[in-house]
Amino acid sequence: MEEILEFISNELEKEGVPYEFLIWTRTVTYPYFVGEYNEYEPTVESGEQDKIFILNGFCRGEGSRLKLEEMRVKIEKIFPDIGGKTAILNSGSVVAVFYGNSFYVPTGEEDLYKLQINLNIKFWKVG
Repeated sequence: MEEILEFISNELEKEGVPYEFLIWTRTVTYPYFVGEYNEYEPTVESGEQDKIFILNGFCRGEGSRLKLEEMRVKIEKIFPDIGGKTAILNSGSVVAVFYGNSFYVPTGEEDLYKLQINLNIKFWKVG
């Protein structure tokens, strides 16, 4: 999974999406995204694995929702829902990452917005 996380991180960084895995450790500037993942037990014998990568975006202040929407569009372009973003990783394994969907999550704070973006991952491990 480390190779997949590095791949996603590199792709987001190249496009200027502020991202860290699990927890934001830098000085808070908005918007920013933190990621996590879910794995599913393989159900096919082809070696394909399915995973979901969850990006949670946070933004506060004037224009917050617009800034999150601009980032959502950018992320959808990085990982298109048709064709996805594919790569052969250093290990020789293959990954394809696709935009799945997104939705807003209430935060309980009047001026803090949270947008969850789900990316679907298909992974074929070698060796």
